[in-house]
Amino acid sequence: MKTVVIVGAGFSGTVLAAHLLTHHTNDVRVILINRSGPMGRGLAYGTNSAVHLLNVPAGNMSAYVAQPDHFLNYCNSKSLNITGSSFVPRQVYGEYLSDILKQAADKSGDGMSFQQISCEVLGIRYQGNHFEISIKDGTRLYAEHAVLALGNFSPVVPHELKALLGTAYYIQDPWSSQIDQKPLEPNESVLLIGTGLTALDTATRLLQQGHSGSIYMVSRRGLLPLPHRKGNRQAALDYPIEEELFQNQPSVLNYSRILRSIIKRTDCDWRDVIAAIRPITDKLWLRLNQCERRRFLRHLQPYWDIHRHRVAPDSFDIFKASCANRQIKTFAGRIQSFSISNNHLSVIIKPRSSESMIEIEVGRIINCTGPNTNLELANEPLIDQLLDSKLALQDEQKLGLLVNDDLTLANELSEGDASLSYIGPMLKAKYWEATAVPELRKYAAELAASIAHRLKN
Repeated sequence: MKTVVIVGAGFSGTVLAAHLLTHHTNDVRVILINRSGPMGRGLAYGTNSAVHLLNVPAGNMSAYVAQPDHFLNYCNSKSLNITGSSFVPRQVYGEYLSDILKQAADKSGDGMSFQQISCEVLGIRYQGNHFEISIKDGTRLYAEHAVLALGNFSPVVPHELKALLGTAYYIQDPWSSQIDQKPLEPNESVLLIGTGLTALDTATRLLQQGHSGSIYMVSRRGLLPLPHRKGNRQAALDYPIEEELFQNQPSVLNYSRILRSIIKRTDCDWRDVIAAIRPITDKLWLRLNQCERRRFLRHLQPYWDIHRHRVAPDSFDIFKASCANRQIKTFAGRIQSFSISNNHLSVIIKPRSSESMIEIEVGRIINCTGPNTNLELANEPLIDQLLDSKLALQDEQKLGLLVNDDLTLANELSEGDASLSYIGPMLKAKYWEATAVPELRKYAAELAASIAHRLKN
């Protein structure tokens, strides 16, 4: 019996497992391993808060490319009153992923077996025609095909705050259980490092819990999330945008100039232009050389992120209302220093383009800078082992893992019968647009078909 081991059971690992189970390949065992929490949840969908909404409309959240209404049909079966333009709680989506995994397992047939393991994988070693997977409980598994379906890693600790790591004053990851284990006093002020989607989600969660204290948010540029349109009225762009982009020399300056010009000439909503280039974003990224990629990351990525990764309108309304009544206060600047006095933190912030300083007093700092993509700073035993053994290689820009066109990991090992693949947000290194459901479900279907083909040979 051939074995496929999938490490990670967030969206990517769950959907990949479901696809593999529906291929009905005989004499195959699929093992799905998750470090913590229920299968199908991951960090993104493990929340129990109804106020945490998906940032993508429900009509675009099907797990299956070939069944675009699959998630909508699931919601309707649960008597949820939604449409394709609704923004659904993430908790519901986590339940949906768990359901599709169960349905696929039930229909997999007698020729396949499916096993779920809740434990941490510490290492993967290449043995010529198979991989040896070491699990924290001492178990060793052997697989012809292994897949890393690892999601995002915790934010990097800012240098100025390293002395706070491990104390009650600092929360490194807002998605971890740490935020519930160390609850704030309702009237206590809090500082969120970051002003993007993670910070907005964290602030919304605090407000839902009845937090009445001030919520400060600081980032280098102070850029705030932008909302989707209510009703998600996306209009088809009647303009040959792809033709114009591909006919010009690939550079960050040319891309920016063309997009701005199209928005001005067509008098359309900028959201429609962003939507129009989404299917070709990976090709645009692949055309850029390393110098141009560095230029984009250094100068334009923060602006791209707020336009491309937008927030649900209802979440945005809550955020704006709290900004208007001054409970949420945002700054563009950097943390300079801190001191501790009377069980509170006094934090000095240097505003952007100013020599003056701002001093605020808070009870807690929460790191909302977003996931770390530099694997050298991930502090993950499995990642460290894979990099040390050259089974995995990081890209030059520290965005993720290098993969081949078939999603097998690029490495320095000789070819063999066994394959080691990756699927998840670290595909950003190769394709850039690889962090959301509409792209990841496509890669999951393609990788499942490739593995099924290998299993039959």
